[in-house]
Formats: sequence, C-alpha cells, structure tokens
Amino acid sequence: MNQSQEEDRWRKQRDPWYAALGRFVVQFEHICHRMKACIIDAEGNFNSPNQQVAFAELDRLTAGPLLDRFKKAVAKLRSDYPDEMQIFDNISQRLEDLIDKRNDVIHRTWFVEWGEEEFSKAHSWKFKRSESGPQFKPLELEASDFDALLEEAKELTDIVLRIDGCLAIGVPFSKNFRVEDGIIRLPQKT
Repeated sequence: MNQSQEEDRWRKQRDPWYAALGRFVVQFEHICHRMKACIIDAEGNFNSPNQQVAFAELDRLTAGPLLDRFKKAVAKLRSDYPDEMQIFDNISQRLEDLIDKRNDVIHRTWFVEWGEEEFSKAHSWKFKRSESGPQFKPLELEASDFDALLEEAKELTDIVLRIDGCLAIGVPFSKNFRVEDGIIRLPQKT
C-alpha cells in the first residue's frame, strides 16, 4: 500500500468520527444560543438596544451557569403555575444531563487512530478527583455514538425555542408538549 492509499484509509476511518463530534458540538451551541435568546426575551430586552449587550454578557457563561440563568428567567414568569414548572423541571433535567454528557466528551483527551491499523472506536481518558483520590475514567466511542447525543441536542434546541414562544405569547407549556415515558417531548408531527 502506498502512502496516498494509507492516508486515504486513515481518513475514511477518522473523518466520520470527527464529523460526528463536530455536528454534536455545533448543535449543542444552538441550545445555548436558544437559552440566551429566551433569557433576553424573558428579561424584556427583545428588539431593544440592550439586546447585543445582553448577548455579550450571556456569552461569558458556560453551559451550566447559563442553564441556571435560564431556569431563573423561566421561573420568574411561570413559578406561580406548578404544573408548568413540573414540565419545565423535566426539560431542565434533560438539559442538565446533556450538559454533563457534553462536558464529559469535550473535556477529555481523545486518541483517534492511535495504535491500531483498523479502528471503529476512538479511545479517550480523563482523570477525576474524588475523596478516595484520582480516578481514571476511560471511554471509547464510535462515530455513531454521537448520533443519539445529536438527536437529543436537536430536540432540546427545538424545545427551548418553543419555551421562548410560550413565554412570549403567554401559552401554557402543557399545550405545547407531550409526555412520553415520563419525558417531555415536542408534539408529534402530523
């Protein structure tokens, strides 16, 4: 096998993995953007000269603190409605879970195409501090493993957009979402 063929073989194995990770990362940032827009709208800065300032301020927050701010903005408008907050709490938990998964994927060292002629998984590691000392946390993922993360990120982006719409026009969350196996989902498309 010549060098060009070898590089092509590596590229065919490597590129889908990088592309899958990239699609997830980009979609995750769309969730963050939608949360920022909802916060800005909820705080009354929509179409105001302060909108750019508000976005700039929110851009300084990482995903966890941004979710906290998003929850406060929604609670400010809906905390008097326990049924609405129960729906929102379910959505918030999904957002928190995805943030944790995203942080775990992003904040580790990946060894893509290291040490193997043929590979379908990328290997990674990170160390976490614990009361008993450092813990080694290895993880292997295939490109297809990012598909579920990507789909969850897409749905949550649409859900946050719909929450913003509900807040803007005063429509109850219960009229805009459905429960499926204890999880709040978008309405089924007809």
